[in-house]
Order: sequence, then structure tokens, then C-alpha cells
Amino acid sequence: MTCLVKNLVKSTLCLTIFLYSNTVDAQISQIQNLITKVEGYNNFSYQSIIKLRDMSADTTVAHNKELFLKAPNDKLFGYLYSIETNHTTETFHRIDIYNGENLTVLSPIDTTFFFEKEPYSAYNQSLIGTLKSLKDRYNEKPFSITTLKDTIINGITNSHFIANVYDTIDNKVHLYLNRDYYIDKQTGLPGLVVIRGRYKLNGLVSDYYDEIKYFDYKIDRPDITEANFVTPKNFKPRAQQAAPPALLATGTTAPDWTLYDASGKKVSLSQLKGKVVLLDFYFIGCSGCMASIKPLNAIYEKYHNKDFIIASLTERDSKKAVLDFEKRYNINYASYINAADVVKSYHVTAFPTFYFIDKQGKIGNAFVGYNDDFEGKVTSAINNLLSKP
Repeated sequence: MTCLVKNLVKSTLCLTIFLYSNTVDAQISQIQNLITKVEGYNNFSYQSIIKLRDMSADTTVAHNKELFLKAPNDKLFGYLYSIETNHTTETFHRIDIYNGENLTVLSPIDTTFFFEKEPYSAYNQSLIGTLKSLKDRYNEKPFSITTLKDTIINGITNSHFIANVYDTIDNKVHLYLNRDYYIDKQTGLPGLVVIRGRYKLNGLVSDYYDEIKYFDYKIDRPDITEANFVTPKNFKPRAQQAAPPALLATGTTAPDWTLYDASGKKVSLSQLKGKVVLLDFYFIGCSGCMASIKPLNAIYEKYHNKDFIIASLTERDSKKAVLDFEKRYNINYASYINAADVVKSYHVTAFPTFYFIDKQGKIGNAFVGYNDDFEGKVTSAINNLLSKP
């Protein structure tokens, strides 16, 4: 009887493992099928329109043109590739070319090129790069992949599955990342990928939305050779960039400026004379800028009844984005928009950058970046300037 029970338990356990294994295999097969489909081509190209909305209410739009040629002896990617990214909502246009030896970045704006090492962000965000990354992540820590009903998009029938990459509760906040794949049932290739998520960075919760429309697939073209992955002759090496200008020196008069905050209120630096002013040069999404929000809010609460003011300045974020940003993260100090001229006059080349202006309108201190002792460092600078007449 004992042996019978043991054999029954053993058989049940084996069956459970077998069923689980089959379920896992069935789930990952969705992704593997796409990888196998793409890897079956000697070369392939496509275009994509990428719409991304992250920490900002503004949506960035990019138009990509991507070309891959199989290179079986290449141990890094297995492909030679050319990936052109042209942002239509901001000045950003580059072409990444990998020839099997070097990654060359072309700048069509000034027809220059330079060599780049890791990270290979363009490849990692490509169709084949994201699929392989998703498979690797699944192999490390399996996640659920759900098949849904077919969906009609622009008259084309698409199969549809969702990869629930992660889903968790962190301090009562639902954090997740889902990747929806819509696969054209005629070609077997993705026509649309939608990425939705909520994540926490530096203690702040942000929503993420990315929509990628793929089109103009071209497969196994006879004219694609290694010659397609060389630097064009009209591009010249980029000259070594000069060192960025130093921040304005302590004791010099702070350049005056007049700006509008996101609510439409007009303010000049000269109007703030008699107060200690902290200028926070930032943009939405910058890691150090985001990390500084909580300590800056705490500093504002500590000093707002004294002769002190925080003025955050952005050169790239819209009024709509800043208003949403202030509301979303409960920011109590004012942000001023269209600050490109101020960024230039204060020699700001990295973000965040902080300037402390004394009561006489002179530079009292300045530094670049965020670190763990930020709040103490800022508080010390403020106390020092407030103690002076």
C-alpha cells in the first residue's frame, strides 16, 4: 500500500511537471515563432512610426527605417544593420550602422560620423532586438503570455497576444509592464506593438505608453549586400568637441531673464532681488531631475516663508507638459518654460544644473547633477546665503 501511494504521488508529480513544462513551452512559443520567422530571412527591412509618452504629457514621435543582413559569423548580433531614427517632434536624427566590426553613428544634420561602443540602444529597441530580449527575460523569470481573439486593424486580420512582463504591488501601488503584439495573419509579422506600464523611479510613480506601427516590410532583397553597411563618402569624421563652458563664477552678476511660468505668470530675475533664488535647470524625464523633486519640495516647505524662492527652468517641455508634471508629482515650486536663452546664458550643458543667486543678484554657488547628499548640500548653501545681508 505504501509503495502504491508513493508511486501515485510520484506519477502525479511527474504529470504536474509535464503539464507545467508544456504550458511554459506553449507560452514562449508565441515569441519564439516570431523570432524564427524573422531569422528565416537572409535580409529584411521595414519602417516604423513610434509614439512614446512617458513622464511627460507630451508625446514624442519618431520615424525609423531599419535594415538587417544576416551575418552568421557575427557573435555580437548575428546581423549587420542600419537603423535610422528621425524624431519629428524634436531635433534628433541619427543613423546607426553596424558593419560587423564597428558601430558607426551618422549625423545627417551636419554629415558627420563617430564611433560608439555599448550600449547598443538602437539594436536593443529594434524588432529583432526586443524579441530576443523578451525571450531572454522570460527564460530568466517566466511571465504569463495571453492569447486573445483576432483583431481587425485597417481591414487586416491580426492575431493578438499580450506578454505580461511583470505585475506586482509595491506599497499599495500597482506596477506592471504589458507588451501587446498584433501579428498580420497573412505575413506572420507584427503590424503593431503597444507597450503599457507603470513603474517607480526614485520613489516617483510614472505611467508609460509606447505605440509602434510597423509597415513596408521587404524580405530577401537581392540587392542587399555588405556594401549597404559602410559609411557614406560624403560623411566626415566628427571633430573632437571642445570642453563645455564653465559655470558662471561665484560673485559675478547673474544674467537677468524674464519668463512665464506654466500658469502664465510673468517673472523676471531682477524682480526677485532681495531674495535668495535657487535656479533649477531641468527637463521632464531626466533621472537626476526626477530624483531632486522630493528634496526640492521639502526645501520649499522649509524655506518658503523666508526670503527664498525656487525657480525651475525648462527649455524643452511644453506648458501642457509642465502643468501635468506639477500636478502629477505635487510640485509646489514654480516652473518656467521656453528657457533656452537662459540655459545658454548660464552655460548649462548638463541636467540638472543648480545655481544659487544671493540677495544682491550675484552668483553665490553652482553645481551640476544630483547625488545622495543633495538636500544637505542645498540646505547648507541656502543657509549660508540667507545669513548674509
